Amino acid sequence: MPHQPSGASPTASDFPLALKPILHLPPDNKPTNVVIFLPGLGDTSANFSSFSRALNLPDALAITLNPPFPLPFPLGPGDQWSEDLHVDAATGELDADSPLTKSVDLIAQEVISKVLIDKFRYRPDHIHLFGFGQGGSVALTVPLHPSIFSLPCLGGVISVGGALPLSAPLTSTKSQNKTPVLILSGSKSPLASVGSSPLNRIKSTYEFVTYHQWKKADDSLPKNRDEALPMMQFWARRLRSRRGVPDDAIEIT
Repeated sequence: MPHQPSGASPTASDFPLALKPILHLPPDNKPTNVVIFLPGLGDTSANFSSFSRALNLPDALAITLNPPFPLPFPLGPGDQWSEDLHVDAATGELDADSPLTKSVDLIAQEVISKVLIDKFRYRPDHIHLFGFGQGGSVALTVPLHPSIFSLPCLGGVISVGGALPLSAPLTSTKSQNKTPVLILSGSKSPLASVGSSPLNRIKSTYEFVTYHQWKKADDSLPKNRDEALPMMQFWARRLRSRRGVPDDAIEIT
């Protein structure tokens, strides 16, 4: 199992072209961590990368990925993570449980397993996921993928408004995934309802789940310091730093 990055940093050409990756390096160009940002339904990596770039997380390589499937007419322009977007026949609205299998395969196998871990030697617990809306659902499903599940747990998952799809595998309480999870939502979100089924589903699958409900009603991205604080505190406890550590130091685990 790798103990530290290989020294070289990934470039956009290392990843599947369909994901149109946009990379943002920390100021010292020596990232210890990777944070993968997954935009919501109808968004693009080009637009969403402004959010990850503005965060400017220390010691972290930010990789913003583009949903690989175009929204069908007349819902576009824009892209989505589902290979077959469903419409709820009862409400006429987009079904939040549209299948995400192909996108999860791409991120788990081609991005995390083959590139970040095998090629660039990042430790799984130094790899984080942040997803918004449908991207949050993808982020919550990736650690459950067979290519990831057998590895040590990932560094953490933050989902804004995204729930775990019904198609995602459930685990028993004896084998709950140990990747730390932070769920953020507005006060009118389905995640915020009393006895929330979506939130309970996440808690039954992951052992370490923190839920924070904003005062605002909707599940939009954080817009001020107070809204961003739970997210930044979560990362502050989990992003690993090598500042002050000699380049030739050997990590003992």
